[in-house]
Amino acid sequence: IWLASYPKSGNTWLRSIISSLVYTEDGKFDFKILRKIDQFPEKKYFKDLVDNFSFEEVKNNWILAQDKINLDGKVKFFKTHSGRYTVQKKNFTNQENTLGTVYIVRDPRVVIQSVSNHYELSIEESYKFISTPQMTGNGDSYENRNFGIFNLLGKWDDHYRSWTKNKEN
Repeated sequence: IWLASYPKSGNTWLRSIISSLVYTEDGKFDFKILRKIDQFPEKKYFKDLVDNFSFEEVKNNWILAQDKINLDGKVKFFKTHSGRYTVQKKNFTNQENTLGTVYIVRDPRVVIQSVSNHYELSIEESYKFISTPQMTGNGDSYENRNFGIFNLLGKWDDHYRSWTKNKEN
């Protein structure tokens, strides 16, 4: 089950609630249980599939990595900031690896303010961040800020549509 959102939209907040309800006996939150809902893509899921974690290699193995994760047949939650895009005929995910999606929407005007605060950008730079197609990660960065493994963000509205237009899951 995907917990998908554009960055700074409340994904961690929702993960806190879900992990407290699903992974504790008493429903009480503890930061340690956030680890029960992992992020995708994450290097550990690609380490046996790629040589150098380039976007090209990661993209080519999105589905294979998810197939491997799902070999045990257990339901899992995954956080992602990647859009549900298709790049050169490679899908970020597919129906076989997606039981459902919770897409977290935050007013883009508030996202701009949160991006500004979090990344120490001006409001104008933050607007540019959400209104310009973005790919972050693996050494690539927005204004020299490292974001980890590749996340294909796109623009805020494209990101939203990439997840919500798909009605299968």
